[in-house]
Amino acid sequence: MRVKNRAVLGDFVYDHIKELILTKKIKCGERINEQQIEKDLGVSRTPVREAVRRLSNEGIVRLIPNCFTEVITFDEQSIKELGMVRITMDCLSSQLAIQNGSNRDFDALKDLSDKCYNAHMEKNWYEQIKYDASFHMKLIEISKNELLINLQKNIMLKTRLLQIDRIDESAPGAFCDLQQHTQILDALYSRDLNSVLDATKNHLAPFYHLEAKDIKVVAFA
Repeated sequence: MRVKNRAVLGDFVYDHIKELILTKKIKCGERINEQQIEKDLGVSRTPVREAVRRLSNEGIVRLIPNCFTEVITFDEQSIKELGMVRITMDCLSSQLAIQNGSNRDFDALKDLSDKCYNAHMEKNWYEQIKYDASFHMKLIEISKNELLINLQKNIMLKTRLLQIDRIDESAPGAFCDLQQHTQILDALYSRDLNSVLDATKNHLAPFYHLEAKDIKVVAFA
């Protein structure tokens, strides 16, 4: 029972810190005040350190041993590198989704797309980002490739953080074109491989400061 309670406590602290980061209460480049989190949550140092290490393993915080922990930052090179990997893997996910997905799967994907668009219309940027991430993770899950799903989780988390970092108090910042969710969906329903690859690249490339025409993806089906 002690181990179970410790695991539950660890998840709670992890979720709390992650939420602080993903709601921009701790911004990119800022240090995580572990002592303040311990005080706010009424917990010891151990679950906080474990949560921070877990976030470090996921790639959204940087540990400086015996010094401090900070949320990662993005420069032009890291954005492009993230984008190249993300787009390539999303294209693979789309190809596998055509093979393994059903129309019912795509209906669930459309529901997430609609929620994302509604959040955008309401200017609820955090909800928009959350549903955008859910849309793309659902597409990855439809691929039914467990290795791909696990690899994509960290990439999607970093992308979500990058989107949040771009939120300005007076404007939504540079987000992907949500209308292109519809193009992706139409191609999936039609099982049109070339169209889904083009739609995926056109949807994601500008966000990562890349040109869709420069991204070469080989269709394997």
